[in-house]
Amino acid sequence: MTRLFLFKQDRLWIRRKGTEVECLFDAKPGNYAFTEPLNASCGVAAAPEPPVPDAEPVGLRVLFDLVPPEVSSQAGLARQLLYWRETHRFCGVCAAPLARHAEERAMVCPACGYTAYPRINPVVITLIYRGDQILLAHKAGGALPFWSLIAGFVEAHETLEAAVAREIVEEVGARVKNIRYATSQAWPFPNNLMIGFTAEYAGGEVTPDGDEIAEAGWFGRDNLPPIPSRVSIARRLIDAFFAP
Repeated sequence: MTRLFLFKQDRLWIRRKGTEVECLFDAKPGNYAFTEPLNASCGVAAAPEPPVPDAEPVGLRVLFDLVPPEVSSQAGLARQLLYWRETHRFCGVCAAPLARHAEERAMVCPACGYTAYPRINPVVITLIYRGDQILLAHKAGGALPFWSLIAGFVEAHETLEAAVAREIVEEVGARVKNIRYATSQAWPFPNNLMIGFTAEYAGGEVTPDGDEIAEAGWFGRDNLPPIPSRVSIARRLIDAFFAP
């Protein structure tokens, strides 16, 4: 019997035991829509109903604060693979149903031989600094209660540095220089790879585009607005800038 991460859409089934959280349940793969093995003893499956009476569904962002990093990392991988399987059931070349590859983490088309691997979307996210201040932005629509860094998807045939410069101009109208890679983070919402940079402000009036960004401004260590939690790469970049 395989031990599985069980998901209800984008929420993971967990069971609380006092102050501990268990997010792995024993289940027969045949009871669920499909199973994506992660290794010999662990997998991921869709489970629309609670696997045990006292189970509760939680989002991955909440899980990050409840379990050790290695568990949340594996849960993120599980959700990313589950989403990939749900959205890649048919061949993009000939539309035939895809089948599991016998040796790789991939789907293969029995009709034309096309092989599909898990999709990863590269996203650049940049800490822009001016002296001892950083530029923070609040997204339009009020979907997030905090201010964060400028981020955006990398476009076709675009370098990471070019994506950094373009996104900043598009979203807040600023120019930057001295673009430097800092760190990266797998971000399974649903399949992003966050690539973190720092960049120095080089000019231009900071003007939110009103579409992606509602507000933007410069902040120092002592007047920071609400910022992302420590699970995010944005917080890591902010903390690193203001570290003693």
